Amino acid sequence: MVAKYIAGLRALAARRVVTLVAAAFVLASVIVILVRLGPPAKLNDLKLPDVKLPDIDMSKLPNIPGFSGSHEPEHYEKCDRNITEPLKQWKAAQQKYDKLMDDKFTIAMQTYKRPKELDETLRVILSEKIASLHEIVIIWNNLEEKPPGNFKSETGVPVRYRVSERNSLNMKLLPDPDFKTQAVLLSDDDVYYKPQDLEFAFQTWRKFGQHRLTGALPRCATPDAEGNWGYGFCSKDSNQDVYSMIITNLCFSHMSFLDYYSSNNTVMQKVRDYVDDHFNCEDIALNYVTSYLTGTGPLLVKGRDKYVNYEPAQGISKKPGHLEARSKCLNDLTKMFGCMPLVNETAHIERGVIVL
Repeated sequence: MVAKYIAGLRALAARRVVTLVAAAFVLASVIVILVRLGPPAKLNDLKLPDVKLPDIDMSKLPNIPGFSGSHEPEHYEKCDRNITEPLKQWKAAQQKYDKLMDDKFTIAMQTYKRPKELDETLRVILSEKIASLHEIVIIWNNLEEKPPGNFKSETGVPVRYRVSERNSLNMKLLPDPDFKTQAVLLSDDDVYYKPQDLEFAFQTWRKFGQHRLTGALPRCATPDAEGNWGYGFCSKDSNQDVYSMIITNLCFSHMSFLDYYSSNNTVMQKVRDYVDDHFNCEDIALNYVTSYLTGTGPLLVKGRDKYVNYEPAQGISKKPGHLEARSKCLNDLTKMFGCMPLVNETAHIERGVIVL
């Protein structure tokens, strides 16, 4: 009888141990997901179907190694997080735009001599009501022609054309004083999310991405044996499952990052001059800025449908030697910043599910 009683106690204890281990595993999985995606702005703003996230104070969670971090060669000095003046300047920019709307977004769409692509992109975006879209601003870099007149769509979205001072890729990254929103979707005239996916991407930015570039097109920076950086497309076919950039063909940015990029900071002045001289790499440079200031990587967001990219015959990416030029930008920008600030990420968010 005593033996049976003891055996019963052991069985009960074993079941409780299994239960505790299982509960700990579930809690650890939730913490990994949340830590991996970074601090949310307002946990109740975004509705992600089929995903339930507990209300956890992200600032009190431990730093879990192995889930975020850059992979610089040893001879590249890591970025010093005690960057007092840049952080002070960025903090001031955040305060400057704090009164702008945080529940709406503006599209800043750059165009140059591609009226067909521009018209089609505008047609699709304006075909449905996008609840949080406040305004579309067309960055008109075709200085040889006058832009069409401003108008308001049937869904009530104002569309205005802003003529650039010069044909420069830096023009898209200007913190327009007439913007009314903290969030800006930086885009080109030949790429877009479908309307409902665009709303989802914005709500994802609000919840997870305000201190990140958040968008559709990931890119990679990979060091070779000599420590030189190579630019890539993060193709799964090449067994590469990390990304460290979201390019500005289609991504959300907070106004404060655009403000810092366009500031009189000595490094940023050199960066903008470099972009103008090479007519390339403003998108890489903005990724450097965000990771340099925050120490975090970008966030890839996928809609229910794949984003649309016309890939027209003419464009910077179609020029011979494009990848080599982009790799050169990585190495030159690393020298300008004095470190490699990009941070490798593996998580992404899809409409309806979080994927690690």
